Amino acid sequence: MKKKERFIGVCSDYTHEGLGVVKKDHDVIFVKNLLVGEEAEIEIIKVLKNYCVGRVYKMIKPSVDREEPICPVYKQCGGCSLMHMSYKAQQAFKTKRVKDTMERIGQVFFPVNDCLMDEEIYHYRNKVQVPVGLKDHKIVAGFYKPHTNDIIENDFCFIQNEFSNEVTQYVKTRLEKYHIQPYEKVLKQGYIKHILTRYGVHTNEGMLALITYTKKVPHLNDLVNDVHNRFPSITTIIQNINPRHDNVILGDEVNVLYGPGYIHDTLLGNDYTISLKSFYQINPRQVEVLYTKAIELANLNKDDIVLDAYCGIGTIGLTLAKDVKKVYGIEVVEQAIEDAKENAKRNNIKNAEFICGDAGEVALEYKKQGIHFDVVIVDPPRKGCSELFLKQLIELSPERLVYISCNVATQARDMQLLTQYYEVKEIQPVDMFPQTTHVETVVLMSRKDK
Repeated sequence: MKKKERFIGVCSDYTHEGLGVVKKDHDVIFVKNLLVGEEAEIEIIKVLKNYCVGRVYKMIKPSVDREEPICPVYKQCGGCSLMHMSYKAQQAFKTKRVKDTMERIGQVFFPVNDCLMDEEIYHYRNKVQVPVGLKDHKIVAGFYKPHTNDIIENDFCFIQNEFSNEVTQYVKTRLEKYHIQPYEKVLKQGYIKHILTRYGVHTNEGMLALITYTKKVPHLNDLVNDVHNRFPSITTIIQNINPRHDNVILGDEVNVLYGPGYIHDTLLGNDYTISLKSFYQINPRQVEVLYTKAIELANLNKDDIVLDAYCGIGTIGLTLAKDVKKVYGIEVVEQAIEDAKENAKRNNIKNAEFICGDAGEVALEYKKQGIHFDVVIVDPPRKGCSELFLKQLIELSPERLVYISCNVATQARDMQLLTQYYEVKEIQPVDMFPQTTHVETVVLMSRKDK
């Protein structure tokens, strides 16, 4: 096919990024915002070696699952990508995505439960980091256009909580008032890179973090005083200094400008300390669904010893501690482990032990000490489990393994190895991120007979 060529086609499938798939003769065309079953006149906008990229030139037959996005910048912004799809269709998309990935990458052919969906599909994010920039000499805040550094200005995002929307817009007005310039990547000058907010939905405690290019920022104290007076629910304000010129958001240096430097929130009955760099699930409603399901699958009893690998601030391990004899948590991020220990004390949980280190190396030490784990729960970052940890996990040989993942591709990759030793018992997707293509997956595996 050639660029600017038009043809009439029907969408037959989706890519994992939610693009519609249309086939014409021997060509495959990916089309943004096209739903399965829809017929449209499509214009080719890019021709690549193995596929083409098209756009809807004219819709001929829309799907019953098509919805009008409520966000005015939806088509330009990269914050979410499924707002044109009914929530029921999003459930089918996410369930199928997990099934297809498990089969293609993991060679796991096992029934996948229907994705557990959220009761509320907007305003769920309790953590938001918004880039700040200049456009036509005006300060703008929003999200990046996909695959670019262009900020799509947006004063009200429908997937972040209303606290974050209000705080971000107010901070923008303070930047304008005090003439505090955003960081400019090309010229390597300016001050403010991102506005980051976190919010405890059960405690009404808010955090504001200003990610800055330099430590010294003009009128920073004035801005802090204004924010503190305007938002009593903000209990801490932080400056994070990041002098890098790449796409990494947070730097190493943290300067607490107001409050203790952390907030609190509750999850399934426990109270948690959340610092700037703590990993804490962004959807407070669905994380309780996720963890409840994971604990249910683990089928715990009072004599069980549990390993919580990649434990973060200890949310999973501390939630299940009341049901077992002992919990060991491993996490490589030192601040997260400090938070986990503080969270155990705060909730008077005495049978949980946390250690900072590489999951694989610490698991090896546990093996040397002769500790036997009945259940191992893993919740690794997007890159999945390390090879060393997987090797040690097989050596530890727990009876049951619960694998939680925010990236089903790396989870399926790891399962290709694990299924040599473990039998899949249940695969349960959970929608933590409505209106996006992301999906969380919980898998229960039990040890095969030796």
